[in-house]
Amino acid sequence: MKQKYNKIKKALNRSYPLLTTFKERMFFAAGMSLFGILFLLLFIPFNISEWIIYTSPVKRLQLPMLCLLCVAILFASQSIQYLIFKGKNELKIYHFFFCFVFDVLFATLPLSYLYSVPANSYWIEFIQTLKIVALVIALCYLIAALILIILQMHNEKEEIVSINRDIKKKDPGMERLNIRDEHGRLRLSVKPEDLLYFESADNYVIAYYRKEQRIVKELIRTSLKNIETEFTEKNCIRCHRSFVVNLQNVMSIKKKGRSYEISIIGIQTTIPVSRGYVKIIEDLLIR
Repeated sequence: MKQKYNKIKKALNRSYPLLTTFKERMFFAAGMSLFGILFLLLFIPFNISEWIIYTSPVKRLQLPMLCLLCVAILFASQSIQYLIFKGKNELKIYHFFFCFVFDVLFATLPLSYLYSVPANSYWIEFIQTLKIVALVIALCYLIAALILIILQMHNEKEEIVSINRDIKKKDPGMERLNIRDEHGRLRLSVKPEDLLYFESADNYVIAYYRKEQRIVKELIRTSLKNIETEFTEKNCIRCHRSFVVNLQNVMSIKKKGRSYEISIIGIQTTIPVSRGYVKIIEDLLIR
């Protein structure tokens, strides 16, 4: 039983590399809205046309008005969720389920009030509306998520083609750091002086680097152990279970208690040094 629980917990904590930007949220809302409207207009499920005749607050519009309301609700819901999760580098699978529940409740509350039979209590209408909304949004989530995944795969292919094209334009003798994912596919190629550090994020690694005088980051599906093995000979060292730093961009190494903290050029926050790596840092300082 405990093993099953741990497997479920591990699955729910897996990274979900979508819906982290406002643009992705709006695409997601647009995909759900398009599918939802087509589903309602083409299939007219749950005898919805007869139900709306008696409950619609705008009698002349009826089904079109319901579609417009649902679209507005979905875009508002996704905008609120973007604000809730703003600042997170990535979402987890359990965040995705939270988004689904949030959308269902956010849509059910106003719809069960606007489209209600006066003879019934609000909670009877709420439960009936909840069943319908949950089913429709579940279908919308499935289709919209598939569209987002396809778009992400397309963007990744374009990024790889762009990286390869840029590499070919460069001087063949110029050294570059080529960072690959767990399948050996090239995800990022940077000059050694532009790479700042790597940070572990569950099944992913976040690479921080300079691009046109800005600090940017790239999420790559690999492990920090792979990064450490690949780039140790290229002036990158591991200083913490979650960090590998490029020594070329280390501004200072400062004693803090029994350990140290590393300052990276252009980064305000410092990188911690865990006890297991203190000896490596001290050896660097003695050189």
